[in-house]
Amino acid sequence: MFRLIPRETRFYDLFERQGEHIVRAAHLLHDLVHDFRDARARLHAIKEVEHEADQVTHEVVRRLNTTFITPLDREDIHALASRLDDVVDFIEAAAERLVVYRIKEPTSACRALVDVIVRTAQAVERTVRCLRAMDPAFHEHAVEVNRLENSADDLLRDSLAALFEEESDPIEVIKWKEIYETMEVVTDRCEDVANVIEGIILKMA
Repeated sequence: MFRLIPRETRFYDLFERQGEHIVRAAHLLHDLVHDFRDARARLHAIKEVEHEADQVTHEVVRRLNTTFITPLDREDIHALASRLDDVVDFIEAAAERLVVYRIKEPTSACRALVDVIVRTAQAVERTVRCLRAMDPAFHEHAVEVNRLENSADDLLRDSLAALFEEESDPIEVIKWKEIYETMEVVTDRCEDVANVIEGIILKMA
């Protein structure tokens, strides 16, 4: 009987929209750290994307609560929606710290971390797009997400080492340590997304 009931496939549309929001937010963060003029307006643009991403997450949960037959296990849908939302939340958090902490100018280490965030966001979006058709290419993209997350780990370690060695103002050390760590968490959450998708595809194979 269940085979005669059409499954709700719009979850895939919503997941792909979240992938797009992640890429948009990452590019806006990139714009912010590479051109720090009018930083508050740039932060506002990121907050707008984060708000749109929240709306998509709410829509996923609403559909989850009202859909009889879902294309994926309900716990997998909820987990993926949450992990996708986390990525945008931490991008916003990184941007907000740059503004709230009254940073005068982003450092080269900050810009290097954001460059990695952009590439990781793009790899995550490609991974998400594999979900609808259970495309085996997901593995290639997931490996790239993992590689980039490791690169961000290395950058964080080197950036903190340089910060402690070169910065004499303890307040600046505290500020930048938190900013760097928040940026690295973005790539951690991207890896979480890839891991959830990998688990779903392997389960459905």
